[in-house]
Amino acid sequence: MLGYAGKILYIDLKDKLVEPRETSEKLARSFLGGRGLGSALLYQEIGPAAEPLSPENVLIFMTGPATGTPVPACPRWTAVTKSPLTGMYMCSSAGGFFGAELKFAGFDGLVIRGRAEKPTWLQITDGTAELLDASWLWGLDTEKTEIEIQKELKDRRTRVASIGPAGENLVRFASIQVDMCSTGRCGSFGRCGGGAVMGSKKLKAISVRGHYKFEVFDEEGLSLFVRQLISEMKDNESINKFSKWGSSQFVGPVNEARMWPTRNFQQGYFEGSEGINAETLRKSLVIKDTACFACVIASGKLSMVTEGKYAGTIVDGPEYETIWSFGPQCGVDSLEAIAAANMWCDRYGLDTISTGNLIGFAMECHERGLLENDDGLGLHFGNDAAILELIRKIAYRKGLGDLLADGVSAAAKKIGRGSEHFAMHVKGLELPAYDPRGAWGMALSYATASRGGCHLKGWTLSAEVFAPKFDRFSMEGKARLVFDLQNTRAVVDSMGVCVFGSRAIGVEDMVKILSLTAGVNLSANELIGIGERVYNLERMLAIRDGISRRDDTLPPRIFDEKLHGIDGPKLERRHFEQMLDEYYEIRGWSMDGKPRREKLEELGLIDFL
Repeated sequence: MLGYAGKILYIDLKDKLVEPRETSEKLARSFLGGRGLGSALLYQEIGPAAEPLSPENVLIFMTGPATGTPVPACPRWTAVTKSPLTGMYMCSSAGGFFGAELKFAGFDGLVIRGRAEKPTWLQITDGTAELLDASWLWGLDTEKTEIEIQKELKDRRTRVASIGPAGENLVRFASIQVDMCSTGRCGSFGRCGGGAVMGSKKLKAISVRGHYKFEVFDEEGLSLFVRQLISEMKDNESINKFSKWGSSQFVGPVNEARMWPTRNFQQGYFEGSEGINAETLRKSLVIKDTACFACVIASGKLSMVTEGKYAGTIVDGPEYETIWSFGPQCGVDSLEAIAAANMWCDRYGLDTISTGNLIGFAMECHERGLLENDDGLGLHFGNDAAILELIRKIAYRKGLGDLLADGVSAAAKKIGRGSEHFAMHVKGLELPAYDPRGAWGMALSYATASRGGCHLKGWTLSAEVFAPKFDRFSMEGKARLVFDLQNTRAVVDSMGVCVFGSRAIGVEDMVKILSLTAGVNLSANELIGIGERVYNLERMLAIRDGISRRDDTLPPRIFDEKLHGIDGPKLERRHFEQMLDEYYEIRGWSMDGKPRREKLEELGLIDFL
């Protein structure tokens, strides 16, 4: 299998078994790798009865055919499992260096099942693997865990993926942190709670070191293509913006579009945006640009706080979503506080989007008198000190933190008294930093995203706001737009391409990458067809877990409260339902959201029934 390492490592933690198996060429050709191949294996490995935090759940890590190649902006690898936050299919992607190193060690991916008797560390080196006692690492944060493992192995180039206290304490949105301190560019499997799945399995960390070189179909042609692509990237205006500003470049435009969720989606404009925008971040905190494996974009921004109460903070970030989650969502205009919150989430192992969303929700509950006991934090919008303390409480499930540690949907059910109205999530996954009332395509994308309330599976902002091809306050064309974006993004995630890099690496380029690395020749339409196959399989996984049309919706606040300051109509439920009907029809799904048999036959998915 050219372009692939050719083996997947299967690990049974209960029986302490480690077994390399051949990567299925049939599945790789059908689903590519990464998100696609991971979802196919998940469908085969577990049934609907498997509880997310039970030994029966499996945790899958999968690289793509572009991962580990010299193609720039292709460092990504994917974690796939059943989410403890949503109770359904989860996929989460990370960058950094670990994914490439895993292929250099001889493996396309890992399939981990069971539960260890005591804390365990999986060490992988050049085609071999062993399970080691990690009791001495249990309780450490992710940065210290990585440092200790590298000291133990006497190799600072060992790549480490680990959980912190949040994962150990089964916080349902705990992250898995990657490359925390040795590269300057850390990654995070942030969304949906993969860290809690690792914690439930007593798997503290995975380390990898590899020296193999996997074979590609046309090495000379690939080298020529890489040189051409790098040259094109240097002249690409969008790529250059990511190089200079990173994702923080979106702060100004999204705020100006009046769709930057503020104080738990009560407003769409944050008055303190000037103090936390890209220019201010670059001027006041950034000390270095950071890049993932073989990437020329260097969109990461290593930031340091040198004075004030948050002095000593150093973090790779904050990214746009994190600036939002601890900024406008919580009514805070201090970059220093946001950077500190980011750092501690990374060290504790917490998803920054879900954490900030929850804290903003808790602040609104307290201000409305629905949450009377705030542990003495002074839990009101704008109190950055309360944010930092509540992050710690969530990670260790202490006091109010324990209430929030199961996610905003569960917290709202416990608090009650109407708080469900403004618990901002879809299918249990907390919403990110784009108010869908300001771009109706995002409303449909959030509602139909394969893992719950996610912007990454179908990001419509370019087409609706930044370089508009559609009226953002209209239903017209939105179903087709979301359908096309979701299929394309499934290919990007399955190949191992970074979403920032996909600004320069189009579908035709991915066709060429697959041809040069794996010797597989597909048309652009055939490649996008694989993306559609992946998305439909993900929907099958969701349906198996009980998801239907009733779940493809948005929080009541979105429909009941109009955003102030935007020159457009209110998003009504009837508008949304009409878009959803059209989307289902384009997808070839029934009106209750199930893929029709003829669609599954067309996509070659009938064997998965």
